[in-house]
Amino acid sequence: MDFFSEYIVKRKKSAKEFMLIAAMVLGAILLIFILLAFARYLASFLLLFIAAVFYFLYIGITSMNIEYEYIVTNGDLDIDKIVSQRKRTKIISVHARSFEYFAPLTSEHKNAYEDSSITKRFDLTSNTGSDNVYFAVYYKNNDKILFTFEPTKKMIDDFARYVPRRVFYTK
Repeated sequence: MDFFSEYIVKRKKSAKEFMLIAAMVLGAILLIFILLAFARYLASFLLLFIAAVFYFLYIGITSMNIEYEYIVTNGDLDIDKIVSQRKRTKIISVHARSFEYFAPLTSEHKNAYEDSSITKRFDLTSNTGSDNVYFAVYYKNNDKILFTFEPTKKMIDDFARYVPRRVFYTK
């Protein structure tokens, strides 16, 4: 019997992303004023340039809409990043047997989370401060990789089925 579970998490924008959006809007306004200052030289292309500014502003702002899709199939975890529901990129693909450590992000497992030998870190959470944040550590191509994510109870149970000694969680 196959075990399949999927879950989509929408990432909440942080203050840094809101500042970037504000900077993009201010930059677009400044660029439009510069285009208007050179209107007589641009002549019939002025509206085309202004439309291009608005188009790139739209693309820039909507590219801040990020979702993560977690898919677990028989212990295989695939995490995809979906940008503005138009572009999908595979971030992580790993089997639960490869996990060196899997636990909730609590003070009890702080030493494993803050290990200095970890070379890559991925934050694949909703950025909301949820209590359901877990982290996993595994090796790939001589890199020790840590990622945080928000699995469902069904996903955690599936991981525990494959590596019961390396999965730490409370039932």
